[in-house]
Amino acid sequence: MKTVAIIVNIFFPGVGSFFVGKVGQAIAQLILYGLGLALTLTGIGAIAGIPICISVWIWGLITAATSSSQPLQVVVVHKNEPPTAGA
Repeated sequence: MKTVAIIVNIFFPGVGSFFVGKVGQAIAQLILYGLGLALTLTGIGAIAGIPICISVWIWGLITAATSSSQPLQVVVVHKNEPPTAGA
């Protein structure tokens, strides 16, 4: 799973962090990368936007590479059905 997270983070910074269960860091990375991308597209904001994007990209790779090998756990809760009349 860690290998997949690293590969996904190469192309989409922050998304691979979801794969390793670092949801808070993933959301922060996505927001910061979006901010950096928006600044870069304004032209003059590229002075700040490009370093932000590069920093978030590196941060995402480090997060995916150094995460523990515990898989993301999903808990399914079943709703209790009411008893039937014949029971």
